[in-house]
Amino acid sequence: MVKLLLIKLRPFLVLSNLVLTGCSTWINNVQVQTLTKNYCAPNVTYKSIPVQVIPSADSIRLSTIFSAHDFVLVKYLNLSPTIIAYLNNPDNTPLKLVAKQKITDQCMLFETELNAIAAELDCNGERIDKLAAYIDELNSNRQTRLTVASILLGAVTAVTATTIKNDKLNNGLSIAGGVGTSVLGFMTLNPKGRRVRMHMERNMLQSIWFQNNTAQIYPASVWGILSEKRFSNSENLSLLETTRQRWLKYGLDDQLNSPQEKLYFREGGVFIAEELHNLANMHNELQATIRSIQQDMRSLMQTLSTLD
Repeated sequence: MVKLLLIKLRPFLVLSNLVLTGCSTWINNVQVQTLTKNYCAPNVTYKSIPVQVIPSADSIRLSTIFSAHDFVLVKYLNLSPTIIAYLNNPDNTPLKLVAKQKITDQCMLFETELNAIAAELDCNGERIDKLAAYIDELNSNRQTRLTVASILLGAVTAVTATTIKNDKLNNGLSIAGGVGTSVLGFMTLNPKGRRVRMHMERNMLQSIWFQNNTAQIYPASVWGILSEKRFSNSENLSLLETTRQRWLKYGLDDQLNSPQEKLYFREGGVFIAEELHNLANMHNELQATIRSIQQDMRSLMQTLSTLD
């Protein structure tokens, strides 16, 4: 009788072993290690050029030529001395040509800074999104295995109940099968699934969340524009502030040293798939904000082209 019982339960025993060994929530294989490593960070450290203060008289003069948004760009790109020199020498063609070239060079440098930050954000967003998709796939496979195991266990229990005539043994098997099915059903309700640990040494979201550039990830020019309230459409909140407000809609806890704050905006930690998707989305939103500055660069370049 025992031999017959083992034969009947063998499929479930094999499947149970596969399920239990394949359902560890902690994932640390080669693919995860590759995607949790920040290969998007720059290989060299760039020196940030300090933003110069514009003298009051020059500020008033430039304000009559440039719009509010263009003036902000002129300020943070350090264009004012060169533009004033250009305006003060209307008949000096060689000096004007030199000034024009310097203005062009400074604008190109700023465009490069914007593109470099946007590219790093894009790379991080794609890297983290791939990791989230991989965890989603593992969770989906896990759910499938658990569902199949639950169905097979129910079937094996039913078949065994009809073939074994010993009432006590039959009742015991029925109870064990019911408990096993319940356990497997409970495991399918796990809302979190697999987890991965990701340490973020260079966290590009940290400066935005805490509204400071202590880590010096962003060039002074880019950071100044992001911090400037006059540069936003409403002129009430800076781009930094509006970006942070959008992130709060992810259900983040706006409390100092909260677990979510440490996870997303400090050193990282253990993430589930949903948290990885949120992290990727925040990188992508910040990238879009950075790239939107180029719209204003187009306006500035058009105004510069009209200087006499």
